[in-house]
Amino acid sequence: MDANAIAIEHRLGPRQAPIVNTAILGACARVMGVASLEAVLEAIAEAVPTKKEDNMAAAREAYEKVQVADGK
Repeated sequence: MDANAIAIEHRLGPRQAPIVNTAILGACARVMGVASLEAVLEAIAEAVPTKKEDNMAAAREAYEKVQVADGK
């Protein structure tokens, strides 16, 4: 999962310094399993001051794209 590309795609920060925090949050939710995607999206909707929809889309995309090894 390329957090930089996802942030750039959703216009989160400038191309030279994309803001990847919500993409990373979505990926961490999937990998660590400590929060559902729905919980992450709710938190973004409540806490992120600007570009809520773009940040939620970035988290969703990262959640869906991250690859989790099953340990086998």
